[in-house]
Amino acid sequence: MQEMLKRRAESYLARYPRIFFCHVPKCAGVSLSKAIFSSTYPMWLKATRFTGYIDLKSSQTAAELLGVDMMTARETQLVFQLNDPQMRYTNGHCVAHPQVVSKFCNDWHFITILRDPVKRFISEYVYNRFKASEWQKHEDDLEQYLASDKAVSSALTYARYFSGEKDSHAIRANPQSVVDAAIANLRNFSVCGTLEDMPRWQQKFNQTFTTKINIASQNTSPNQQAYRDITSNPEAMERIRLLCKIDYDIFNALS
Repeated sequence: MQEMLKRRAESYLARYPRIFFCHVPKCAGVSLSKAIFSSTYPMWLKATRFTGYIDLKSSQTAAELLGVDMMTARETQLVFQLNDPQMRYTNGHCVAHPQVVSKFCNDWHFITILRDPVKRFISEYVYNRFKASEWQKHEDDLEQYLASDKAVSSALTYARYFSGEKDSHAIRANPQSVVDAAIANLRNFSVCGTLEDMPRWQQKFNQTFTTKINIASQNTSPNQQAYRDITSNPEAMERIRLLCKIDYDIFNALS
């Protein structure tokens, strides 16, 4: 009886695709994650062990206890979930290492979306500067921030998320190999595009999963005026564009 029920459950789950949504910070990921789930799965599935996410608190704890960087802890969570034969959907702020994508892309659909790197950089700065929660919150004014390692890391977000190299210094030392690795990795994604061409992204998603996705707006900037102040400052914008050059090379390959 138990074996029969197990087979029925497996047969039922097989109706649904296996999706990992790689949520790059400040790329409309909150909206997309909700839209992906609601357009692809029955809502009751969300309350089961067949769906998951990359949990912030547990990855923080693992990083502290084991002395590893937090993204490595998050990657470990991801591999654990991808390796679960019953898992249908997971998502979160977690890099998609080329080796992980290559290993699982025949069984899983990897999905992401990128945003103009300068817009993404400014949005992340403003969000972390003015948000209410303490996680990654900072008090740096723009001048301080642009001179910091945090700014360099933020400007290299796409490189860090998709190339397999997370160290900013190593990325800047070998920019072309990093760009090539990230682009090659993203070509293994089932759905990948840009926020600036959302209709094309939606069309690809709908074709891949035979559905109609409906995307709402979520998680807006906590200080729209601060965002406008930066975009109206030509000197600051030029500095940000230079910082984001490597990410632009990755982004432009998808545009």
